[in-house]
Amino acid sequence: MMKRILLIFYLITCIKIYSQSHKLRGEWILDKIVLSNGKNLEINNSRYSFRLFYKINQDELVLYNQKFKANFYNDKISLENRTFKYWFEDNYLVLQEGNEISLLLKEEDFVKKYPEFKPKFEIRGNDSLLMANQVVHPIFNNEKSLEDFINLRMTHGDSKDMNDLYFKIEYILTKDNKIRNIKILDKLTPQYDTQFVQALMQAEKYFENYYGVNMLITDERHFLKFFKDLKDESEKKLYHIIGDGFEYYNNNQFEKAIEKLSKLDNLQIKDNRFISRFHDGYIKLGISYLAVGKNEQACNSFRKAGNLTDFEVRNYLIDFCK
Repeated sequence: MMKRILLIFYLITCIKIYSQSHKLRGEWILDKIVLSNGKNLEINNSRYSFRLFYKINQDELVLYNQKFKANFYNDKISLENRTFKYWFEDNYLVLQEGNEISLLLKEEDFVKKYPEFKPKFEIRGNDSLLMANQVVHPIFNNEKSLEDFINLRMTHGDSKDMNDLYFKIEYILTKDNKIRNIKILDKLTPQYDTQFVQALMQAEKYFENYYGVNMLITDERHFLKFFKDLKDESEKKLYHIIGDGFEYYNNNQFEKAIEKLSKLDNLQIKDNRFISRFHDGYIKLGISYLAVGKNEQACNSFRKAGNLTDFEVRNYLIDFCK
């Protein structure tokens, strides 16, 4: 009798673990990380607002396109060097590691909660194209990210020889995973443009468009130069402002960081050059304003960096700029 009871208990446990692990599978989008007491992270924590996707397969967890062998139990996920407690709360997958709790949603639930990510459609000729964004996007089934896959197939020239520092391309991924209608919207160099298209076509076989409609995908690349290679005085000022401002920021000298980084508004730099530097600068300027209690100025800075669809700034806008 006792053996039978133990067997039934074992079977129930196995069924529960299987059900839980099956529910775990798929791609999860990080909404936010909070402390175990429910409080937010410090505002200058780099993980207060950032983009992170978890992909959970049968026996692995994928982070930043790196695969980790994982064992799934009734209430924990065990990696080689890390262990997460987990549970489900409403539509959230909740992961706890130490004193931090990560709140994750599946794509459908994330878009439902944050409709700014709801994909738009664009009419091109007789075709209605689903416009990809940071949440609604095709799967790239390769051990490398699409960006790394393409970079490995590029011949990178010396940035000092580049006049243009911005590249933008769009293409259609059909519902049967074929790349069509490639169009370079902002050219870099003839060699780069050609190699990028060639690498993209090599990547075609790894795309999986599971939305059932043709998708319009846009890809941007930003390039930097070493200070010694700069010729424009405004660009040199940008590097000084960012360098000094970030040093003050990293040492929690927020008033001095504001004094430096607020000078970004006075720079006149054209042709989408150094967008990423302005983006990072305005985010740190906004955080610095928050640190000294100037929320209105902080929100103005965050909005210069991006909007609610920009993962690096969205949680600041949600928490402080309603």
